[in-house]
Order: sequence, then C-alpha cells, then structure tokens
Amino acid sequence: MTSYSGYIIASPAARDYAADEFEQRTPEVVNGPTLSHRNDRVFNIPRWDEYLLQSPTPLSDEPGGQQHYQYQLYIVRGFSKMVVLAHRRRIVDYAMAQILDRKIFPNLRKVSVFVDRMIEHCRRRESEFLVTSLHGRFSGAGTHLRSISLYGDDVTQSTLYVDQHQLFNFHSSGLGRRLFEGLPRMSGLEDGEIVRVASDGFVNLNLTTRQRAEQLIEVVNFIMVNRWVEDWVPARKGEPSWPT
Repeated sequence: MTSYSGYIIASPAARDYAADEFEQRTPEVVNGPTLSHRNDRVFNIPRWDEYLLQSPTPLSDEPGGQQHYQYQLYIVRGFSKMVVLAHRRRIVDYAMAQILDRKIFPNLRKVSVFVDRMIEHCRRRESEFLVTSLHGRFSGAGTHLRSISLYGDDVTQSTLYVDQHQLFNFHSSGLGRRLFEGLPRMSGLEDGEIVRVASDGFVNLNLTTRQRAEQLIEVVNFIMVNRWVEDWVPARKGEPSWPT
C-alpha cells in the first residue's frame, strides 16, 4: 500500500522535539497501546522518523480477535510542527489521542489550513505550485447540487473554475509542482499531484520514493512560509519549518 494519510500538527509552544519524546514503549495500562521508534532516516531524510504502533484494537480492515495489532507510523519533525502519516487516518487519530496527547504538553494540535488563500495564490503563473484537484461544497441557490470535485493538470485555469468557483466553498486542494516556465506537468494525476491538503490539516498522498517525500516537505514549507495557517502556529523568522 502506497497511500498515506494523516495531519499537519503543531505545538503552540515554539520548540524542537526529539524522536524519543513520542515513544511509549511500556503501556500505561494492561494491554494498552505502545509506540516504538524504529528508524530516524526514512528515505534517507533526517528527522523523518518511523514508529511501530501496537494497538489492542484493530484500526484497519483486519479481522478482530487478535491480542495486538501493529501499524507503521511516520512522524516528520519540523520546528514546533510535524506531519504524522499512516496507511489510514484512523491510525493517526488513535496514536494522537491515546499516546501523543498523554506524552506531549501542551498538546499537539491539528493545523487548520486556509485553503481558499492557498488556491488563490496557486492560480498565479508565478506560483511554484499549481492546483491539481479541488473538492468543495456548493454555496449557491438551490439544493440540486451539493458538492463538486475537479481534477486536472491546472484546475484553476479551467473555464468551469474561472466561471463558477465563487459558487463553491472549497475545503480540499491537491497541489503539484509548476514546471517548464509555467507549463503544468503533462503526465497522469498520480505523477502530477504531490499531496492533497484539507482545511482541517488532513493530508493524503502516494508515498513511493524519496523525491515524493521531499516534495511533501516542500509543500508544507510552502504553506507555512505563506502563513496560510492560524496565528497560534509558531514560526521561526526567516527560516523554513523543515530543512530541505
């Protein structure tokens, strides 16, 4: 499985975190969950850490009845901010609620992203990234249409978007790199779209290579540098949130 989901999260305290701060090697209660650090350079990228989450309850599609269930978890550490990824969003939610919220204070929080501002910026030809997908709810009159999803090489340049985007509240956007002096990548969606980002900080991507992992970090840095996040999210002036 190459699809990973999770969240951009942050601490309101401006500080750096070590990989072992997230570990819970010994369960707090009998048969409780644990989180063990396994690798500190996934894809040979520093601060990209792999953990093994052991849960007493199934978090994916596997049948019940086992004593323990094991899941891979990635935590990509930046300054006060992290990206947490697993094969299912539910795995990340469980790890945050059952382990991270009990280990880290102040608690790590999901970072809301101002998707509308990000989309508006990425419409411009000078933007480093362009929009490869959009998902939103209909905000116009009438009830026959509730939502819309758009996919393409550069969605915001489509006639449909230009003429009708004001009728939708977009809550999720896919981003790809703008290449060749403003021309979008012409291969398939899987190659062109780096990551899908939602307004609640949710992210989803196909994670297969070091290049894609590095591109994910670049996109999150892009969001942070432009401050399409709430004011409580710490920033280190003049420096990216993640080394690239």
